[in-house]
Amino acid sequence: MAEQVNVDLVKLKERIAAVNNLPLAQHSDEFEKIHIQLQQALTNLDGV
Repeated sequence: MAEQVNVDLVKLKERIAAVNNLPLAQHSDEFEKIHIQLQQALTNLDGV
């Protein structure tokens, strides 16, 4: 079984909210990083 990576959902929500404060050119990269963390959180929930 793959090792679970801890994802702090409170910090992740703060990171999502902070995207608006970033320059527009950085939004895509930041959303990609957030997406990876959201996928990991879902994997942890599913136990995959």
